[in-house]
Amino acid sequence: MLERFPGQRFLRSNFGAIGFESDAPDLMTTGKLPRELNGTLFRNGPNPMFAPRDQYHMVSGDGMVHAFKLAAGRVSCRNRWARTQKLEREIAAGHALFGTFGNPATSDPAVVGLPDHVANTHVIWHGQRLLALEEFNLPFELEPHTLASRGSFDYAGALQGPMTARPKLDPKTGELHFVGYGVGGLGSPRIAYHVADTHGHLRRTVTFDAPYAARVHDFILTEHHVLLPIFPLTISPARAASHCWRGNRPKARPSAAYRAAVTFPPCVGSKGTPVVYSIR
Repeated sequence: MLERFPGQRFLRSNFGAIGFESDAPDLMTTGKLPRELNGTLFRNGPNPMFAPRDQYHMVSGDGMVHAFKLAAGRVSCRNRWARTQKLEREIAAGHALFGTFGNPATSDPAVVGLPDHVANTHVIWHGQRLLALEEFNLPFELEPHTLASRGSFDYAGALQGPMTARPKLDPKTGELHFVGYGVGGLGSPRIAYHVADTHGHLRRTVTFDAPYAARVHDFILTEHHVLLPIFPLTISPARAASHCWRGNRPKARPSAAYRAAVTFPPCVGSKGTPVVYSIR
């Protein structure tokens, strides 16, 4: 029997988890949908399958992808969990094994150090692939019609590190631009910038070191430049090991002493080098 979820803030009311996968072939609608409106709307969000082992955080749950298909004035709906290695291990055990954000202090000792990928932040369609994203890991691929999990997607081995949950699509070329921070592990200042073509092949990669290790939550793509704000939310493995895991506090900490940005041309691999600006 599944354990009842605790009454924590982000596990009740509008934040409450959906505890099942379903298929609804013909939803009731209010009003009339245009018959010309055809396509599929995908959405993704945190939705834990099992009761947490500790204090749950609103963005730490397993990813659940929903597909709303519109055709001939009707809507069908399907939802499935992104069955990452982390979730598959927990399904086999019948309960949660990993602490929030992989907290080693609250995880089952048998899984400490194993991947805790949840694929729960965003979902995109690019290069004829449906990818669920979460910024600390590789993209996670799902079959677009059934939402069956296909597993982590690494661009045929070309992507060696995490992918941001907020990639940018070039409206002129159809190329997908994205970054990954913490390349090399927690606390690393190394950042990788990538470009994938319309066929889903990784065509360009450049790596560089930011002034310090930080949460690079998003970036900006313009016609001539890529701008990465290096936020003053710094990451320190030593801080995490010493006290930040206590009581489920985060691994990152704001610091007014750090402010910087990195900018370079989108085709940096051939036409430019990153430039670091200190912001005062």
